[in-house]
Amino acid sequence: MSENKRALRRRLLAARAALSEADRRALNVGVTRQVLSSALYRGAQTLFIYVSMADEIGTHDIIRQAFADGKRVCVPLCGSRGEMTARCISSMGQLAPGVYGILEPLAGATPVPPEEIGLVIAPALACDRKGYRLGYGGGYYDRFLSRTSAQTAVLCAAQCVVDELPVEPFDRRCEWIITEGRVLHADEE
Repeated sequence: MSENKRALRRRLLAARAALSEADRRALNVGVTRQVLSSALYRGAQTLFIYVSMADEIGTHDIIRQAFADGKRVCVPLCGSRGEMTARCISSMGQLAPGVYGILEPLAGATPVPPEEIGLVIAPALACDRKGYRLGYGGGYYDRFLSRTSAQTAVLCAAQCVVDELPVEPFDRRCEWIITEGRVLHADEE
């Protein structure tokens, strides 16, 4: 990983942690509204979505609404060797803290093949207009995205959408960027 990515990641993590509770709530409400009203969401029968941690853009309300809408909901299960699989859940009660303290599906949750997923919703500290994300540096989503032909969207605060991020050869772009104010198609190169 380039030093530029490390420095940018540190700066963005600090800025995200410094958000006021009111700003964080407004961001979460806006992003949730944009996701749930999007054609991407409405058209996907099977949704693969991250389970947000405290400082991340919240996904719990999106997940609950997906259950209510009768969608098949898959969430990440991360392995010790950098692999991530999609596992089906039918309630938030089927999650427990995993290796990194992130809520993950309980043991025995049904795996869902990447080709059965209609929409992947990925987290980011920032993204650029081409759809490249800056995550936490583990490469889990890049490896997963390379195995699916699903529509892909990144959730990102509008203030964290930048013109360009440092990109490595293994980085995978998302086709859509969802902010608190709109759904954008990522610019192709």
